[in-house]
Amino acid sequence: MKSLVILANGLFPQTERTLKLLREADAVICCDGAAAKLIDFGITPYSIVGDLDSLPENITENYRSILRKEEDQQTNDLTKAFKAALEYIAENHTDTVHILGATGLREDHTLGNISLLADYSKECPCPIDIVTDFGRMVSIHCTSQIEGTVGREVSIFAFDNSLRISSEGLQYPTDGVVFNSLWPATLNKVEKSPFKLTLSHPADVILFFEEF
Repeated sequence: MKSLVILANGLFPQTERTLKLLREADAVICCDGAAAKLIDFGITPYSIVGDLDSLPENITENYRSILRKEEDQQTNDLTKAFKAALEYIAENHTDTVHILGATGLREDHTLGNISLLADYSKECPCPIDIVTDFGRMVSIHCTSQIEGTVGREVSIFAFDNSLRISSEGLQYPTDGVVFNSLWPATLNKVEKSPFKLTLSHPADVILFFEEF
């Protein structure tokens, strides 16, 4: 399995599960704010992406050949790194993309990064997820069969209060849930894998799986 990691400048991975993804990646595309942490960890990124204004001078000098300056203020650093990832994928066989460091530290960055996963999953030609020290997030857009760990919690988030989702294989049926806030379909539990979510119409849905 060929994997690409996008490392954002949230909480640097702490658990063996997330650190393993970082160590075993075939390439790491790094938001500029996380570059020093990644290099101190002992990994040289494939590229460092961002406006580059906040990079320490030693990194600017020693890693000049892999710097990619992106000054577009209409997108955040994670999206700039994702665009670089799409170029990498077009040139290199890639089976999966893991986004690390997307959560933690500032809550506004966390919420923004998670919501962007829905857009990224529609553009990315291979599976993409956000992996944290506590779980994993994926996005679906239509009726889907989804693998999960039996007995573990799963939370469902949507941004469309006209959407209805019926479920098979979860402890609590979701048929009556109105997605008018973030909380109504949280803390469900996988009883059968794969489980099925039937969407009333195409929509952006994000799933959080408890993993540790």
